[in-house]
Amino acid sequence: MCLALVVPWSLFAQNSESPTPRFKWLDPAKDSAVIKQIKAAFNEELKPDDPEKAKPYVAQGYKWISRIGEFETSALVLIGERETRTSKYSDYFVAFNYDLKSGEKTPLTSSNQGFMEWTFRKLIRFDSSMAPDIVFTYPSCTECEADYLLSSFWFDSSTAKWKVRTWGKEGKEGREILIGSDYSVGTDEDSKNDCLFKFADFNGDGFDDLAVRCLTITEQGKILEDTTTLYTIQNGQSHVVTVKNRQQLDAIRDQLCIGVKKSKLCTSK
Repeated sequence: MCLALVVPWSLFAQNSESPTPRFKWLDPAKDSAVIKQIKAAFNEELKPDDPEKAKPYVAQGYKWISRIGEFETSALVLIGERETRTSKYSDYFVAFNYDLKSGEKTPLTSSNQGFMEWTFRKLIRFDSSMAPDIVFTYPSCTECEADYLLSSFWFDSSTAKWKVRTWGKEGKEGREILIGSDYSVGTDEDSKNDCLFKFADFNGDGFDDLAVRCLTITEQGKILEDTTTLYTIQNGQSHVVTVKNRQQLDAIRDQLCIGVKKSKLCTSK
């Protein structure tokens, strides 16, 4: 398992290839004034935890601004936390929307509902929104039987704020998409989820979708379940579909296996 590391800001300076206005990761060399403003605004959030107030959770004694993404006058601020500056335990991340004009701060994660080992993956356009989704992955826990999850931040133009995207039907939405797991123990047949995922235009609307195929498989190699799920955004609404049509299944599974060297989900023809 790869741990999230604190690395130089310059490595994070990336821009999407979207038209103006565009999303960008702030660069200390070019955006020092804005970064200074944001660091000052988040002075309280960057203070070490009071050990007594943090109970029953472990106090986070070292905090830093890991990344800042900007679209128009809204900034996505990602704050990293760890027990001590030199701690070797996993890093924990919380996110905020920050209005560069008004100074309003809005947390995107509720208390103790942040992301372990947050890892940026890519910028994805699920629809015609001017700002792309910021896709990232993270484990449900560390030193445990973890699920491996995928989520994204999206820009809500109606409120001019970044939010965590949710998927599923109203009342049953979730921010997390399963993309793998460790073996679970203590059941009749210890099993894990072995998954592949890919972003591509699977439904032909000109925008990216997300396809995920997961095998639930035992340590002895017995397949308990084989599921392919398609995640799309249509008319501003998220849709989650379990793919059943054989022709569509074959097409998606072929796409998922392109470039994959070794996987139980990809068999040579």
